[in-house]
Amino acid sequence: MKRIGMFGIACGAALLATTSAFALPKASALVEPMGMGYNIGNTMEVPENPTAWGNPLPTAAYIKAIKAAGFNTVRIPCAWYSHSDALAKDIEANGGTADNDAYTHVGKASDFTNPTINAAWLKQVKDVVDMIIAEGMYVVLNSHWDEGWLEDRVYDGVAASPRSGANNIANSAATTKARQAAFWTQIATYFKDYDEHLLFAGANEPGVNDPWNGTQWEFDNTRMQVLKSYYDAFITSVRSAGGNNATRTLIVQAPRTEMDMAPMLSQNFPTDPAGSGYMMAEVHYYPYQYSLLNKDEEWGTQYYYYTGLASTTDKTHNMGWNVYSNSIDNNALGTPNQIKKAFGELKTMFCDKGIPVIIGELGAIKRTGQITDAANLKLHLQGRALFYGEVAKNAKANGIVPYVWDTGAEDDGNMTIITRQKGTYSILDPDVLNALQKAYGQEGNNQSNLDSLVKENEVPETGNGKGVLVTYATKTTDSSETGTLRINLSNDSKDLSKYVGLEIRMKGSVETAGGCTSTDPKKECSEYGWTSMDLFMMTGGSWAWFDANVLQQADQELDATTFQTFQIKWEDFRTEPTGLNEANAIGLNLYGTQVTGTITIDYIKGIKADGTTEIIDDFDKKPQLEGIATGKIVPLSGSDAIKAVRVASSSKMLVNVRPGMVTASFSASKNAPAKATLMNSMGQVISQKNFTANRGMNRVELTSDYRGPAMLVVRQGSQQLVQKIMLK
Repeated sequence: MKRIGMFGIACGAALLATTSAFALPKASALVEPMGMGYNIGNTMEVPENPTAWGNPLPTAAYIKAIKAAGFNTVRIPCAWYSHSDALAKDIEANGGTADNDAYTHVGKASDFTNPTINAAWLKQVKDVVDMIIAEGMYVVLNSHWDEGWLEDRVYDGVAASPRSGANNIANSAATTKARQAAFWTQIATYFKDYDEHLLFAGANEPGVNDPWNGTQWEFDNTRMQVLKSYYDAFITSVRSAGGNNATRTLIVQAPRTEMDMAPMLSQNFPTDPAGSGYMMAEVHYYPYQYSLLNKDEEWGTQYYYYTGLASTTDKTHNMGWNVYSNSIDNNALGTPNQIKKAFGELKTMFCDKGIPVIIGELGAIKRTGQITDAANLKLHLQGRALFYGEVAKNAKANGIVPYVWDTGAEDDGNMTIITRQKGTYSILDPDVLNALQKAYGQEGNNQSNLDSLVKENEVPETGNGKGVLVTYATKTTDSSETGTLRINLSNDSKDLSKYVGLEIRMKGSVETAGGCTSTDPKKECSEYGWTSMDLFMMTGGSWAWFDANVLQQADQELDATTFQTFQIKWEDFRTEPTGLNEANAIGLNLYGTQVTGTITIDYIKGIKADGTTEIIDDFDKKPQLEGIATGKIVPLSGSDAIKAVRVASSSKMLVNVRPGMVTASFSASKNAPAKATLMNSMGQVISQKNFTANRGMNRVELTSDYRGPAMLVVRQGSQQLVQKIMLK
């Protein structure tokens, strides 16, 4: 029997079932029509304000562009907690006020268990859902991170922070479960008459995170039972909400949504009151070294070039490069071999049992700012398309629905396919889209922009060095904006205690007032403008912030044509830095209104007590740029170039791996606190221990039920020992 939702394209937002007397199709029947999927990322999931991360609210034109690009299902990452009265309750529980800009989830949650979602927010979400369904597409509506109200709290009782056991935090699993039930009762009731085109997902990447430094804690079976209780609350609440919710397809996630942890979900899959066939499982796919890693580490390098398109001049960044054997591992995470094997295992584990799988997020960053050789950049861009196509091909072959992640950003490091921030809704990444379309039997004939991207980002090699050219351009006229150049410090550089300050070498000009930088013809420029330029750093597990006005403290003017060095001592910072042996990031912030300008930066150095300096970053690769700052790598030659030499550290330890246990023996130079960490191939913590290392030989043991490739890191102060291992 037909329902309104099955033939109601002409009915627009009225794709609703008139009765709940008939069961909706089972989940397996949705896989083929759902096809390949798209995420509207960094929008509806932004806490409190969906436009705060730079994206406009989705429009009908944007949704039509997604459909026209060949996608037939859209995932809406969505916030609920920060649009409810639970936010204010928790702020008050931490000594804040209800009008705080944002809730920092460091402290305790209140015992408030029955939150109410704002009615206007439900209507806003409904508008987006309706636009998608009106195009004949399917919608996965989830509960996303949203200040970590659930995803950072998959545990019960008190958990110790990895920061040397400090700042222990408590969580009541019963409270979190009650909130989960309350939210999904309201969501499901609101959408109860929607047909099978609307699916619900109970979480995003549920785990346990240290709220002070973002480190992920070990996820064991005890925490799996807590997560399962959250899923039980989700499922029971939806099934009890009436209408078509009785047989709506619901989706639950593997711990942290990691493929490696899919067996844990399979072994603890929740029971559905609707019976079998109305559930899906979700994992995400970001092969860490290829998809997300943005700096080389001692344990491994970034992967720039995909299998089959290896670089002959930059071998250490080829897919699967092993830093210990100096060779290629063709079964490394992200390779075609690994994708085929992993997706086949998902099929056996879930799909063959009537539980379809979605890859809720997948992608790989575009590294146009890191690769300055034209031939290698072209290999990288071609390889990204191969990667996306390989994932889509294997997903389709195994009855899995893949969803590409899209943030809307258009700068270096983006995963965006369709533009939306400028209102044009054009194809930003036609080569990736072509690969996806071809995997799903579509034409895939979008005009490639690969050659133009290579030309735009090509940096002529001079042999003398590189710098970063940063451009600042404010977008408003009546409020201060910030442009940030940020360096996330590598492990070798985290200890700044050996320095007495920082030195930055740069040239350029910045102008304020006098000229209007607004692109809005309805806004007039005011008659004033101001700017300041600050060096900053963040240190320690609490990411304490310190900054200093670089021009004011150095008592110098910025020169537009000649490089100058500016030195800032620790005592020049607004508050004297502490925790310098655990520095997380340094950088340059430009603040102001009506600001335009460009600056070229050659390096940032640390200043030693004897007056000598040492390179911290020489911008051979582009740093992270945020806010009103954009930029690219540029060559420096002649007197402009200063060749920088880095000193790499080397370390060794003896490691013994047994089933369920890893033992490391190493030598320490002093008596001091230390930390041993086991990380999986995604760079996520699977086991961790704080201990005191003594001068001389030491031994530390870690236990874990994890199986497969892992990285063991033992750190004492600035000393770090790293070894790649295989857990049994």
